[in-house]
Amino acid sequence: MKILVGITGGIAAYRGAELARTLTKRGHVVRCCLTEAGSRFITPLTLASLTGQPCFGANPEYHEWRPNPIIEHVDLARWADVVAVAPATADIMGKTANGLANDLLSTLLLATTAPVLWAPAMNKAMWAHPAVQANVARLKGFGHTVVEPAEGMLACGEEGAGRLAEVADIADAVETLAGPAHPALAGRAILITAGPTQEDLDPVRTLTNRSSGAMGIELARAFRNAGARVSLVLGGDLPAPWGVPTVRVRSAQQMLEACQALWPDQDGLVAAAAVADQRPQTCAQEKVKKGLGPETLVLVRTPDVLSTLSANRGRDQWLLGFAAESEAHVPNATAKLHMKHLDGILVNDIRGGKGFGLQANVLIPITTSGQAESLGPLPKDQLAQAVVRWWGDWLGGKGK
Repeated sequence: MKILVGITGGIAAYRGAELARTLTKRGHVVRCCLTEAGSRFITPLTLASLTGQPCFGANPEYHEWRPNPIIEHVDLARWADVVAVAPATADIMGKTANGLANDLLSTLLLATTAPVLWAPAMNKAMWAHPAVQANVARLKGFGHTVVEPAEGMLACGEEGAGRLAEVADIADAVETLAGPAHPALAGRAILITAGPTQEDLDPVRTLTNRSSGAMGIELARAFRNAGARVSLVLGGDLPAPWGVPTVRVRSAQQMLEACQALWPDQDGLVAAAAVADQRPQTCAQEKVKKGLGPETLVLVRTPDVLSTLSANRGRDQWLLGFAAESEAHVPNATAKLHMKHLDGILVNDIRGGKGFGLQANVLIPITTSGQAESLGPLPKDQLAQAVVRWWGDWLGGKGK
């Protein structure tokens, strides 16, 4: 994807450079357009070094050899798949909202037909001002996307809404605007479960597993970027991806209840959560003290989230499950596929701690048609993208 990052004047300009670097590391071609005010906080050389691309705008050295600077705003406007302004000041948003242009960035923002994203950063009183909010509303009316500022300590020493959103969230938002939609997934409502569940023994101790939830979160991002309307039911502590409605849960029962509430309105389910199979028969109200004698923990089964949803599926709903196996991987996963009446399942080998955390992973896809070619080894973000392509292609071929 070709992304133009506009960086305006403000202390958050250094985080605009971080955004450009993040998008570059994710494999995109990134060019920066720096305003004169922005160049007082960060230099064109810094941005060119981080992206490997020339910096436009406040960069006099570039104009010394630019062959046709007269139409530069048109060239950049046509070049970009997405234009992201981060940080976006009240000034640049006000200009664009009212059709004003007196520098390269404001001019190309009027010339581009690409999706435009704004990540505002300013004092909390400025952000709350009716004129700024009216301009934001007008930009949204143009079809632009706004990543709302976060709350926290501001450069002026005050606290409130006005901090630039997290760079990872802005990068996620950029990728949603021009990511290639998969025809079998675009507009589809997909429920994804992710992360571990935790079953309390007492107010301090829990029964859980080694899952971090990273794979499920990356799947939520990848399905979102493919054009799906994703809902996420998430256990664990990892942050939810930007733009994905998320229900936080702790126990298997909570996960089941959250999924049951969402399931009737979904086209499909991706069950990537690591749901604990057992819970303590009783949960102590106070912390259990060490005893002198032997201690026994009585366990009972937790509800089977996937089986319950499968038993209550609609005629056109599909289910994609996951299996973490330490032996007989394909036979065990195939048995789970048929026992729970799934359309597909992805199995990974967890021997020696493989598959957990942020390490690269391999998944073996199995459907009702049989075993497919393995996906990976890949980092989990790339593996999630591979899963989405494979599953979208399978759905398209099956006519689901």
